[in-house]
Amino acid sequence: METTTALPGRPAPPTFAEFCAAVASRLGLDAAHMHPEARWVDDLGATSIDVVRVVMLIQQRYGVRLSSSEAGRLRTVGDAHRLAARLVP
Repeated sequence: METTTALPGRPAPPTFAEFCAAVASRLGLDAAHMHPEARWVDDLGATSIDVVRVVMLIQQRYGVRLSSSEAGRLRTVGDAHRLAARLVP
């Protein structure tokens, strides 16, 4: 079973606004359209590659590793933010 692993020297947990700003910048989206219930594909028009880019952003920016099962459960902006916030102490 895959597990999430914290990496040393990671930053503080992101606020929702900080998380949205980082994701919007990475994907070229308007952060104003990002709310916790917004679905990546259906509401924001993200592609499956964009969702992979969100996973990579979480891993790189917040210094955590996500299992493939965790990454596969990121259906909404709120899912991704809650996971990032939970993994960063």
